Amino acid sequence: MRRVILLVGLVGCASTGQLNSAPQAPASFVRSTAESQVTRMIDVREGLTHTQAMRLLTDALGQRYTVEVVDPHAGFAMTAWQASLQRDGVPDLRYRTRVSGKFLGDDWRRLQLRDEANWQRGEEWDVGYDAAQLDSVTNDLRAKLGKKS
Repeated sequence: MRRVILLVGLVGCASTGQLNSAPQAPASFVRSTAESQVTRMIDVREGLTHTQAMRLLTDALGQRYTVEVVDPHAGFAMTAWQASLQRDGVPDLRYRTRVSGKFLGDDWRRLQLRDEANWQRGEEWDVGYDAAQLDSVTNDLRAKLGKKS
């Protein structure tokens, strides 16, 4: 009887394609603990006031994400954690990402972007960043805030 139950379980898993196919993090997820790998720098164009720069940053982030934290005096904005992976049209809550931006220096001529991503395996979270998301956000913000060539 025991063999029959095990065999039925294996056949059921094989028919749904779930035998030895644990869900995987997206290919753009990069495990990392080194902060230098998860940041990008943008040289901010001349002539923007701090208020204009913050507005451009929060508006650009707000087009695709929920901006959760804004500190206009410190030149900082951060999005909420977002389930950014879809499986069969449903957000996969095991993968989450967020983006933050911080203007550097008293003159705010540089913007530091940081991307964070977490992939949950059982009870543990793998920490890293989403390379595709970081590249995409960097390109968007460089177009809106970056120095013109």
